[in-house]
Amino acid sequence: MKIDHESLIGTYEQKRAQVQQFNLMHDDFFAVVMQDKAALETALRILLSKKDLIVTDVRVQYSVRNMIGHSAILDVLAEDSKGKLYNIEVQVKNIDDYQKRTRYYQANMDVSFLRKGRHYSELPDIYIIFISSFDIFGKNDVRYEVKRILDGYQEVVDNGVYELYFNTKANDNSEIAKLLQYFENTDDSVTEYGALSDAVRYYKDTEEGVSAVCDEVRKYGDERVMRATAEIQVKSVSLIMKNANCSLEQALQMLNISQEEYNNYLSVLSTQQTA
Repeated sequence: MKIDHESLIGTYEQKRAQVQQFNLMHDDFFAVVMQDKAALETALRILLSKKDLIVTDVRVQYSVRNMIGHSAILDVLAEDSKGKLYNIEVQVKNIDDYQKRTRYYQANMDVSFLRKGRHYSELPDIYIIFISSFDIFGKNDVRYEVKRILDGYQEVVDNGVYELYFNTKANDNSEIAKLLQYFENTDDSVTEYGALSDAVRYYKDTEEGVSAVCDEVRKYGDERVMRATAEIQVKSVSLIMKNANCSLEQALQMLNISQEEYNNYLSVLSTQQTA
């Protein structure tokens, strides 16, 4: 769910009133809050029941670029002290094939993080964490884990990918469920989640934090437009070169794109991938 950044223009009180309505199921607000490593660490420790998990790096709205196919924009990508990766996505509308989306995101991450010449054993463990406002499997559980099972033996075949689904619709009053309800109803008066609560309170109830939210949301919106334009133009050039069997210079002339513009598009995609 994308926040309408046009509503974030006005006086501080007007912006604060708007930001007060945000919760952690809004992907833009989620990304802003989860830039704080300690806040994300608090959430992951509860969701994964790993009290010793240490987050060492966080990137939000991270673009895993694919020049041939559809690129993947990750809400949050994090790494822990053991080199394991965590992709966390939030979604409020059940309008996509999330099983296929998860499969695609994982594939793009694997291609991105295994450098040429490296062994497959060097692929990092990946946790794909999907948090939704709907019960994706309809079993009334707050947590689901999808595993690879050896057919006929019920043995788990571990390939380093851990696929987990959480939802705010079910509620069994567990510690995980309470955290998910906090995601759905993000009240800045709540203090029980330590660094996560502190980050929410900062971004919702201080002038500096509210301004930061507004600036970041506008930036994310602008970056989405730039990224989408760059992808379309670069892929159009590639298709013309392939279909017309022509040079890059000829393809640029056909599309009325200058070499400088094309280089700028490539720069946008490269920056979005590595920032």
